[in-house]
Amino acid sequence: MGKDEIIKAAQALIKAGMPFVLTTVDGKGQPQGRWMGGGVLDEPLTVWMATGVGSRKVDQLRANSAAQLVYADPQFSRVATISGVCEIVADIEPKRRLWEAMPAMSRYVSGPDDPTLGVIKFVGRRVELLNMAEGLTPQVAEL
Repeated sequence: MGKDEIIKAAQALIKAGMPFVLTTVDGKGQPQGRWMGGGVLDEPLTVWMATGVGSRKVDQLRANSAAQLVYADPQFSRVATISGVCEIVADIEPKRRLWEAMPAMSRYVSGPDDPTLGVIKFVGRRVELLNMAEGLTPQVAEL
């Protein structure tokens, strides 16, 4: 499988809209994974995510921008682990975009202008795609 095919497979998993795992690094250098409910994809592998501005993940990303996203299909037969870097974005436009794309956010924040709404911009730099139908060795693509 070539680089473009690996990236397209990862994009398909992201676009499926399933919950995924965001892993950050804490102050002791330990990985901290948590489930996330949704995001918006910009190609090739930039993912925008909503978060609370006071969350631990925001503090962790401000101290260390390294992160990973893990997406899987419902059968866990195809899994994409995407490594990259994050930044916390305060601009209103990404907040509006997430608000429109994820109506369930209304359970947590009052709108895109809510001061507790934060945005994480993840830029993928490396993809490991595991496709169980093709074996147990992940295919790797560097961006």
